[in-house]
Amino acid sequence: MKKSKGISNQMDMLNGSIFDKILLFALPLAISSILQQLFNSVDVAVVGRFASSEALAAVGSNSSVISLLINLFVEFQSVRMLS
Repeated sequence: MKKSKGISNQMDMLNGSIFDKILLFALPLAISSILQQLFNSVDVAVVGRFASSEALAAVGSNSSVISLLINLFVEFQSVRMLS
């Protein structure tokens, strides 16, 4: 079997600076959380301005579920990048 000359996606987690590796893993999670929070804030502002209080309650109650799903998928992507 021949080795391919492509770029490897593997990261050596045992050797070298651990800070760089933790930062590389945590940065997509932090950025996605900040963007999700901004999206939820704008969503609440728009719905609060133009819709009823029931609609505002619906947006507020679903924001945690949406954040959970988005962060779950972002974490899967981060793990896939590191392996």
